Amino acid sequence: MKKIISFKKKIKNKYSIERMILFGSAARTNFQDFNDIDLIIVTRKKHKRLKFLPKLYHEWHIKQKINFPVDFISFDSEAFEKLIGEVSIASQALKEGIEI
Repeated sequence: MKKIISFKKKIKNKYSIERMILFGSAARTNFQDFNDIDLIIVTRKKHKRLKFLPKLYHEWHIKQKINFPVDFISFDSEAFEKLIGEVSIASQALKEGIEI
């Protein structure tokens, strides 16, 4: 968890991160060593996922040198807010996840 918190602190301003939510098995008690970390990243600004996600992976693996598998799902704040009221991964992550 410390590495995830540190990761958020280092990228928060650079990428206009508004929220980061840990969800999936890493947020539950059934986390195993072979599982990956699932993170929802919510930004204040709209972004193109095809350009944004590789930047996050680069920050995670290369710059922060975190050698642990991660899956990022990204939304801008407007899109995320719309999904909260629907049956979606965003609403599920808010129910079961941990806000970082």
